[in-house]
Amino acid sequence: MDTTVMTNKKIAQAVYDYFGQGNVPAILDLVTDDIIWTCPGPTEILPYAQVYNGKKGVEEFFRLIYANKDFPKFEVRELIGEGDKVVALGHWDAKSKKTGTPYSGDWAMAFYFRDGKLYEHREYYDSYGEAMASKG
Repeated sequence: MDTTVMTNKKIAQAVYDYFGQGNVPAILDLVTDDIIWTCPGPTEILPYAQVYNGKKGVEEFFRLIYANKDFPKFEVRELIGEGDKVVALGHWDAKSKKTGTPYSGDWAMAFYFRDGKLYEHREYYDSYGEAMASKG
């Protein structure tokens, strides 16, 4: 396997490890200053569902995630890499802090790397199901 792909997969896994630890500063060390972080969904229901720019934006994304959701289970099932791209496939069991409603689903997240750092991140998940759980 290409050493760049191996390195990028390790960085992607580190993002999840640090997320689980609540270690946002360590995540910020893995991203470029001009990172674009995209989380889809209806912002009026899911305040973290936005496009974030730069490290301050990523910091705000994680602040909003931690304030609005709990993850009793967050599982990375597979990391697929090619060149400067890594796609993570996984599953989560989550709970809205606003309503207490649990929800679960599979997800995919795409990581794009430049010079050994993450410069773009995109999430793909059931934002409708999550919005319904968060709406009450």
